[in-house]
Amino acid sequence: MDKITTTKESEQIFIKGCKDTSFHPETGLDTLIRLKAYETIYRSGIYWPEFDHAKALDVLIEWNNPEYIYRAGKFWNRFDSRKGLDSLISMKSARFIYYSGLEWKQFNFHKGLDALIHLQNSEFLFYAGVHWKTFDTVKGGKALIHLKDLPFIYKAGAMWDQFDYENGWRELERSVREGSKWRGEAFENQKWKSALHRIWRNICKNQLQRKQGL
Repeated sequence: MDKITTTKESEQIFIKGCKDTSFHPETGLDTLIRLKAYETIYRSGIYWPEFDHAKALDVLIEWNNPEYIYRAGKFWNRFDSRKGLDSLISMKSARFIYYSGLEWKQFNFHKGLDALIHLQNSEFLFYAGVHWKTFDTVKGGKALIHLKDLPFIYKAGAMWDQFDYENGWRELERSVREGSKWRGEAFENQKWKSALHRIWRNICKNQLQRKQGL
């Protein structure tokens, strides 16, 4: 069966599932599974009056399709968010773990953060720190600095609500050549400048106290 024929058949099944009162949703879903019509399965989960969301999710997981698992979690009215997140983690899909944290009605932010840290994905770790409604900046910041990805260390300091500026700056200083660009950016950024002023004031204060102690 060629792709055009398959697409036409799956679309006909989708339309019947939306409009035909004599339609059998179990048979329709089984046919879509046989056709491997993952996009149509996803849309059917939104629009069909009756739909086996659990079975459909299992199929999307079996097909290793992180994009449509994410989409299903966003738009289906019944969705196993625990199973969905576990599947995205097993697929090592940092992108859709991050998007799911933004869009799903239910999401385990602690597990999602641990997954991004384990996947060592500094880009989506940074974005999660900016956009997720629940984010452990201490844990996330420690992981981000450990990854030594200088652009995202700078960006986290510029955009996160909280950041370990002292250790972040230390990492920017360790790289003489690459770090020079981001040290320059930090000197121009208000959040970094304020943090650096606090750090240097504390250094001067500590040095003075040590001298007075002597």
